[in-house]
Amino acid sequence: MNRLFVTLLCLMLSLPATALSVSDAYVRGLPPGQKNTAAFFVLKNDGDKNIVLSPGRSDAVAALEIHGHEQLSGMMRMRKKEQLEIAPGETLSFSPGGLHLMMIGLKKPLKDGDTVSFSLRLNDKEELTITAPVISVLKMDHSKHQHNGEH
Repeated sequence: MNRLFVTLLCLMLSLPATALSVSDAYVRGLPPGQKNTAAFFVLKNDGDKNIVLSPGRSDAVAALEIHGHEQLSGMMRMRKKEQLEIAPGETLSFSPGGLHLMMIGLKKPLKDGDTVSFSLRLNDKEELTITAPVISVLKMDHSKHQHNGEH
């Protein structure tokens, strides 16, 4: 019995511990016919080392890409990012109008209340799987939405 306990303890200690916590995850539900959508969430590096984050995969879409917005010549433009680095203690928000995970080539329409699983690659070694609810844009709270021409 003790030998089994020690073996299990050693196995658990040898497993890589993900020092990244995820909160507030959701996928934007869009009207039928849309081929792309986006996922939003908050990541926090609870560890003591930098984590390099890159898009993983999802059975729901053909591809995942990390996008951010940048101001170019007075206009906001979406830009693909191959990877992001999250420092220890840092929190990174993927939110509308900022960083977001593009979900390209939906394989089937997403309905309000569905759940979607997708992964993020961490340090090119492991994958973190996130399961998020689909929330229709028609049900979202737009009271804080700005109408100043920026997105």
